[in-house]
Amino acid sequence: MPKLIPPQDGVSVRMYRIGHGDCFLIAIPRENENQPYYILIDCGAKNGSRKFLPNKDIKAIIDQLAEATGKIIDLVIVTHEHEDHVNAFWKKRSPYFKDFTIKEAWFAWTENPADELANKLRQTHKDQLLQLVESRDKLGMMLKEENSTLERLDDLLGMEFGNTNDQVLSVDELRGLVEDPSKSSNKQAMKYVKDKAQENKGVRYLNPGEVVNLDETRVMQKTNGNGTQQVKAYILGPPRDEKLLLDEDPRANEGFQTHKAHMFSFNNAVTTEDNTSPFRREFRINNEDAFGHGFFKEYYGKEDILDIEDHDQKETFSNAPWRRIDEEWLYIAESMALKLNDGINNTSLVVAFELPGSKKVLLFGGDAQRGSWVSWNDHSFSEEGTSKTAKEILGQTVLYKACHHGSHNATLNGKIDDDHPNISWLGVGKFSNEFTTMIPAASKWANSKSKPWRHPLPTIKEALVKKSQGRVFQTNESNLKKPENISDTEWKRFIDRTEIDDLYFDYQIFDR
Repeated sequence: MPKLIPPQDGVSVRMYRIGHGDCFLIAIPRENENQPYYILIDCGAKNGSRKFLPNKDIKAIIDQLAEATGKIIDLVIVTHEHEDHVNAFWKKRSPYFKDFTIKEAWFAWTENPADELANKLRQTHKDQLLQLVESRDKLGMMLKEENSTLERLDDLLGMEFGNTNDQVLSVDELRGLVEDPSKSSNKQAMKYVKDKAQENKGVRYLNPGEVVNLDETRVMQKTNGNGTQQVKAYILGPPRDEKLLLDEDPRANEGFQTHKAHMFSFNNAVTTEDNTSPFRREFRINNEDAFGHGFFKEYYGKEDILDIEDHDQKETFSNAPWRRIDEEWLYIAESMALKLNDGINNTSLVVAFELPGSKKVLLFGGDAQRGSWVSWNDHSFSEEGTSKTAKEILGQTVLYKACHHGSHNATLNGKIDDDHPNISWLGVGKFSNEFTTMIPAASKWANSKSKPWRHPLPTIKEALVKKSQGRVFQTNESNLKKPENISDTEWKRFIDRTEIDDLYFDYQIFDR
């Protein structure tokens, strides 16, 4: 397996088929050097998702990555702290990247230990996680057997803490990880990347609105033959706004069609000492005392009412027991877990790489959701007396890494004249002729869950296929299908820049 070598007048992007997760390698030329400039964006996948892929072994991915880069990576970008983005960086007792050199690492401002707002968010998240773990404990005691709700909740908790061995963590283990987050697999993976980068150029924590020149890159343009310029990176997110970080679901016409039920937020009732009520002790009456009161007995019933024969054929009783919530409120824990995950998703570092000659943009947004998307337009990106808006940058996009595996809240719908970023802002004018999408989703695995994750959402996938004119790579799909309205010549031009392997997809983008 040879090194990944980019064209002299362009870049190569390799999307690893690592599973349901992100792992992208970008190769950029250096002037007068044989070793390209390598950027690795995330490296992780949900455990169990690889069984639906041609390659089943994550070590095969790491070995290929070592061969492709010569084990020297100039820049590692970790978008955010979820296992399907970081768990391949680190393995207990034998780190996957032990023999790699990482020269520099980028993280979002939310990971900066010196940032006051980031520290506040971390404490809030820790408190909410502890409440969620306690709720999981109570729900488990109530159900006392395998259950789809528990399975889903454990999946979401695994996303938060990381789990490299496919084993469900015990409640005691989860409590320990909340109290000491540094012991979680996700934290250890991120620390491992930081430590290796500190041995060289170090770690940067980036804020929205920043523009970073990749000084060592030198893309040579064949069009003029005499110029070499640097690739630059525009930092679009995450937003420095608590409300936007928690803003995950599209509003009104921003969303694509979905039948996903509305999720209600979970309150801090899980801090109660038992699982009989979601209310504080001074505001509740237990069952035994309640049925001594005429009001409760009359309207909320007793269990023996269910013993009446053919009760379902009769008029509904005014004191039917189904009027009570009993322990059912605990099921809302799943909603809280989803919101916590979404909050972390919106902390994703969003980077748009711009090629110097053609101004083509490669957009990588991690799992950015609604709150992040709408914030991108809040910044003007200034450098050397010139400035550019987010709308201009997004309009130059020719490669879009679909956010959050193509989920319902991670690619916004809309029109070109809307005041918020959306799919219509991507790849406009001459850039639309080359617009291509990469979707890191093992959809067969996602759909195999007891409560399927619709990754990608079919209506979003359909919109991206249409916008990309068929130029869509998806982790678990090996065949690229030519749309009927695309000429054979045009399709061949695309295919000639593409390589499909069991381990990865390669795609070349020329700076012309």
